[in-house]
Amino acid sequence: MSRVSHVAQWALSLVLGSMMTGCGSDQIMDGTETAPDGGGGGYVSDPLRQCMMTLGRLTVVGNQLLVNCGGQLVPTRLKGINRSGLQHKNGLQMAGFGSDPTTELQQWRDLWKTVVIRLPIGQTYYLFYDSYRQDIAAIIAAAKSLGIYVILELHGYDAANLNEAQPDPVTTPMFWGQVAQRFGSETHVLFDIWNEPHDVPWSTWKGNAEAIIRAIRAAGATDTLVVVGGLDYAYDLTPLLQPSNRITGLGPIIYATHPYPLKTTPPSMAPEWDAKFGNVAKLLPVLIGEYGVDDSSGTPFGLGSKSAAHNWMIQLHNYIDEHQLSALAWSGGDMPQLTRGKSSAAVNLPSNPPDPTQPTDPFGVDVKAWMVKPIL
Repeated sequence: MSRVSHVAQWALSLVLGSMMTGCGSDQIMDGTETAPDGGGGGYVSDPLRQCMMTLGRLTVVGNQLLVNCGGQLVPTRLKGINRSGLQHKNGLQMAGFGSDPTTELQQWRDLWKTVVIRLPIGQTYYLFYDSYRQDIAAIIAAAKSLGIYVILELHGYDAANLNEAQPDPVTTPMFWGQVAQRFGSETHVLFDIWNEPHDVPWSTWKGNAEAIIRAIRAAGATDTLVVVGGLDYAYDLTPLLQPSNRITGLGPIIYATHPYPLKTTPPSMAPEWDAKFGNVAKLLPVLIGEYGVDDSSGTPFGLGSKSAAHNWMIQLHNYIDEHQLSALAWSGGDMPQLTRGKSSAAVNLPSNPPDPTQPTDPFGVDVKAWMVKPIL
């Protein structure tokens, strides 16, 4: 059963109904209008998405994600994609955005109905290259102009130093302090403090996370929603079933999980998801920060056939909807790929960047079909 009660849905309809004529800079399509790609099928009226395009501040209460719509907090969730590349490429051009990210971001919004884009970045690039900082700011500004939320996600240090188990206890809080000072006032920006913690006790990760969040809050980003991943490469949130393991008193926090099919053999399904994050989501706000599958033999996402990949994707999307979870697919830029490249061959940054008009089959096709449905 949905975490959004019938009463909350009723209140939501009242708030959004009063905003239909003045919320959002773009018209949201209903089933009778023409979609940006020339088709009308599959697009339905979604006033909550229209409200979210005004980029009200996101926060959490209990286990519920909320957005400020017309001065009132209403339940919502995030549907989006990861646009990777900047975690291992030093700048917009190298990451395949060209000189202006607006064109690609607008395609994700218009064709996929993307509400949020998670942007993996590298700490070393950000701290030592002003041009990189300016490029991140350009993406933040472009997303704002298009009514898209952005999750700035620290994926590691640079191309040679990704997937470290834990952040550096000195330089990473300093990094986040700088990011928070620059972007903390932007209501459409969230901070995902470390991509995939692993191979440490929860107490170690909790201590490092708290130090980073304190640096963020001290820099003035007191209201920014902060994303904290679980263990086992941001998959396992079971420590949070114990109240003493939760992060408290440091402002709004949402916890993240990254389910991929080959986290277990046979591929992970609902009972496994219940254990790793679903039971926690009944108590605390949970975001699926990454998920993905394809027909390759790659680990942890390749299931070897299109039918197996499609069936797994259907199962996960059903689970996400049943639990009303936010979710962002991985990735435009790295495997498993959501799209083909501009040349119709496989994505290869920077020469053949992702093309949102060409979803991969079945992963991109399935994700796009799920994304264009109403948020709640």
